[in-house]
Amino acid sequence: MNLSINKKHNLLFYYQCALAVGAILTFFTEISSYLYTSGIFSRPPLFWIVFFGLASIPLLFSNIKYISRSVITWCFGFIFVSLLWFVLLSIPGEIAVEELKKRILSVIFILINILIFSCNKNIHYLTRWAIFIIVLMAVFNNIYEFFNPIAFNSLGTGGRSAGFYLNPNSDGAALVLGMIFSVSLLQPIYRLPFVSIIGIGVLLTFSRGAILGWLVTVIIFTITSILNLHKLLYWVLGIGTVIISFGSQWSEEILQNFSLNQNSLERIAWFQNISTSDSEDSADSRLEVAQLAWELFTKHPFFGNGIGSTLTWNMEISTHNIYLYYMADHGILGAFILPLLVYAVTQHAHGETKYIGLAFAAFILLWGLFSHNVLEERYILIMFSLIAAMTAASQLEQRFKVGNSS
Repeated sequence: MNLSINKKHNLLFYYQCALAVGAILTFFTEISSYLYTSGIFSRPPLFWIVFFGLASIPLLFSNIKYISRSVITWCFGFIFVSLLWFVLLSIPGEIAVEELKKRILSVIFILINILIFSCNKNIHYLTRWAIFIIVLMAVFNNIYEFFNPIAFNSLGTGGRSAGFYLNPNSDGAALVLGMIFSVSLLQPIYRLPFVSIIGIGVLLTFSRGAILGWLVTVIIFTITSILNLHKLLYWVLGIGTVIISFGSQWSEEILQNFSLNQNSLERIAWFQNISTSDSEDSADSRLEVAQLAWELFTKHPFFGNGIGSTLTWNMEISTHNIYLYYMADHGILGAFILPLLVYAVTQHAHGETKYIGLAFAAFILLWGLFSHNVLEERYILIMFSLIAAMTAASQLEQRFKVGNSS
């Protein structure tokens, strides 16, 4: 009888491992969206969400108790607020309906993947190694695309690598997230080289938000002793010397031999002299939509303008800032939507997870200043699910230790 139970338990464990790694390979790489967008695979990304949702049903009865109450509270609160504002304040139309659908789907996606990742630290360990391999492949893709601009996109990205993410900013953010979850798997001697390799991949996206996020993450890992401060200083000194020695020649070589578009050239010039301003298509346009979103918020600061309010205006883009995005929709309440989710998935984490959660929280809250799609993009949402599952596992382990010591 016990042998039969153990056999079933082992089968369920291996099944959950396969689901966890499969979910990371499907959603964190954005391969599902890439194949659909490129016309290689006809099934839309929603197909894979439904697939993993159905596949996770066998885990429902054994793992549901490991989903944090804080996360469940946030999910139901987010849906409740979205529905209430949709009914009472939103302008009727397809845009508001689509926005509501996206929010509901995001919540379902988070809960499905928490279920898949829940319960077992060995699954988290295996999943993080899968992430490690994925980010190394993503860096390779970025280097390859830099020399072959149409490798992943027939139109090219003008020198800004994007890989399977198709968007250079998303690519950079994914690399930083992957670094956060995988760097501590390595022995200390290998961590700085790994972080540097990720830095090269991020740099090739020319994403200022991702580069800043990489720097902030490195600082946090240094403070928490995941990275050695003295070795980091030597590493920075060596790389800085090479850049200063060959930087101008390297920059001229790029301009002469690579087909960089105007946006990439402007970003290179901006990195060379941060005091210079960007074109209207970049920083100026972001500033303009941010100002418009702030004006929307100040008109109705307590209740907002209803969901999708920055999608129905006469601008071609939305806020590029998730705080302003939700503040325009929900008033002052909107400013807390992302921070509350970050808190829910990282609160009371212990051990190694505590430091991973700290770096994750800092990066996500920073990234919210550069993107209004944080709670829509699958490669980010799945990392919310993973850190939530890791936090719950660390709490259980801590309670077990306390119980044994008493």
